[in-house]
Amino acid sequence: MRNSLKTLIPQLSFMLILLSGAFSFVHAQGVDTAQASILLKGDLQNHLLSKLGGKLGEVKVSERFTAGNSTIQIAARQVSSRLGTVDQITIKITEAGKTQLFSLTQSGDGKLSELRSGQLVAISGSNPLTCITQLFGSASSCGTCKTKILNCISQNSGFLARARCIARSFDGSCISCGISLFTVYNCLKGN
Repeated sequence: MRNSLKTLIPQLSFMLILLSGAFSFVHAQGVDTAQASILLKGDLQNHLLSKLGGKLGEVKVSERFTAGNSTIQIAARQVSSRLGTVDQITIKITEAGKTQLFSLTQSGDGKLSELRSGQLVAISGSNPLTCITQLFGSASSCGTCKTKILNCISQNSGFLARARCIARSFDGSCISCGISLFTVYNCLKGN
């Protein structure tokens, strides 16, 4: 009996380690507001403050997600300015050793804008559902990931809610498809 317990315990420990890794592949870690404030700083925030007389509100979203060797950081705050109140949103994606930043504003009616050549320009892009459908094509091996992302877009309104849902949903089924997070977020913002 003792010998069988000696061999059974290490096997059970190993199985628990494997199972815990399978169920926590994608996870969010709370990011303190100081880090979120650093992430939000940059040309867009400077433009909102200096050119539009903006006043920074409290950080309302501050999250960090990990999926495999990729990380997604999302930070958002409200900014009141001469144009009204907007959400300032910054998403930092580090994937395959490359980092890309999306810095946008979203108005109360859901319209996105980004800073281009020193001007805040409205983004009038394609439908994200169509973009994702075209991106994934009809490959059945990626159907699970495609469905997760399409559900995030369909079941959430606004860029920020969709972006957070995709970060939570992006898992091994998406990574194995070879779909870049950069590309998914470009579809989401309408490029």
